[in-house]
Amino acid sequence: MPAKNNSKKKRRYFLVDYENVKTEGFQGIDELEKSDTVIIFYSANADKMTFQLHTQIIETKAKISYFGVETIGQNALDFQLSSYIGYIIGKKSGCECFIVSNDRGFENVCNFWRKNGVRIRIIPDISKCGKEANAKKSEIKAVVRELGLEKDNEDFVIGLVSDSLKIDNLTAPRLKNRVNQELCKQFGSERTKTIYAAVKQFIK
Repeated sequence: MPAKNNSKKKRRYFLVDYENVKTEGFQGIDELEKSDTVIIFYSANADKMTFQLHTQIIETKAKISYFGVETIGQNALDFQLSSYIGYIIGKKSGCECFIVSNDRGFENVCNFWRKNGVRIRIIPDISKCGKEANAKKSEIKAVVRELGLEKDNEDFVIGLVSDSLKIDNLTAPRLKNRVNQELCKQFGSERTKTIYAAVKQFIK
């Protein structure tokens, strides 16, 4: 029996706080795929777009949806966007969600879902959706190289911690425990203490 093809791309949802990011938030929209969805939340405070942005939206491969928000009360758009992201998580198992905004208030939403095993990222524009892991990996390499490990062991630690960034179905405490256990198998409990103390900052 032939092996199943598991190469299908994970669906990505970009919820855009247009009131906050305006045109700048759409940088990178031309790089999206057919499997991606962009949901634009706008209000009377921000309901116009440039001809250039209109063209980019028409030409992107991604699916586009719009939600006009009636701004009754402060932060109405934020509340409706936050509510909708919960709807997506409930309906679209295994998807990736990004909030396109500079409003750090959304960190409360991300923290809530992280504790429930779901990772949501806040990005200032669409082009940043794939850059966090690469940036983190560079930081991880720099820290691990300070430990003075042999090359094979260094590669093992970098790979283990970098791969942990891609795991969305574990809470931070369980993920830390998993990494610690794998380090113990490789290095023993005493040596692991030093290594784990250096890398645990990246496991969130």
